[in-house]
Amino acid sequence: MQPEGFQAQLSPPDCAPTAYRPAGFLSAAAEERRAAHFGAMHAMACKFGIPVGLFDALIMQESAYRPGAVSPKNAFGLAQLMPQTAAELGVDRYDVVQNLFGGAKYLRAQLDRFGHYPLALAAYNAGPGRVRNGKMPPIAETRRYVADILANWNRLEDLATMPALAAVSAPSSAREPAERWISITSF
Repeated sequence: MQPEGFQAQLSPPDCAPTAYRPAGFLSAAAEERRAAHFGAMHAMACKFGIPVGLFDALIMQESAYRPGAVSPKNAFGLAQLMPQTAAELGVDRYDVVQNLFGGAKYLRAQLDRFGHYPLALAAYNAGPGRVRNGKMPPIAETRRYVADILANWNRLEDLATMPALAAVSAPSSAREPAERWISITSF
């Protein structure tokens, strides 16, 4: 049984399809797990209007792409949903796709409530009650969590915008003597 409002589209109309690209900074095992779940992460991020790189970075931080990850506080799955949060969202946190659906839906709710990525991420981590007066909670773990996700999102976005073809350099006569030209190719 799927949760209410679960009609996920494979390619939501407002979210361009994105081909999977290896991050290049993960372990081989983490990269393999990321590849296995990228399609579902992409679909859920798009369904809820969340930048795919942000949701990818959140899942990286929460579970390192381990679908069976359990935290010391009993959060479970890729999106590390707490039992009460999963129940409120109407999802089975032990089902990979529903776990991602719940994580994306919950992040969207925090984005709508707080209006800023750092505050929404802090609320996802520490709970919305700890984000007061539009300020980051004074919890070192939460501050590191937010900083790590934003940094990894930036790294993933850089990956997404890397050119797939080699850059063409200008003829040597058009270059300044101090310039250095490089070409970038990704496979």
